[in-house]
Amino acid sequence: MNKTPEISAMQYDFHTLLKVSDICGLTGEIGFHDTDTGYLVSFPDDDGKADQRMDEYKKRLVDLENNIWNR
Repeated sequence: MNKTPEISAMQYDFHTLLKVSDICGLTGEIGFHDTDTGYLVSFPDDDGKADQRMDEYKKRLVDLENNIWNR
């Protein structure tokens, strides 16, 4: 079973989402799916750690955003 939070395309572009997946070491593990308003990011929950992965991923997105805008 996968967990799939939606991320707004108005907030992040696809390249940023891919970069953060690479930073988190999740390249190839998580999936990206287009929606009308953004992207669904699916995290595998085979080991029960999807919530932990989602929290880390969202934290890294915010960290990257802060790095870019607060220079």
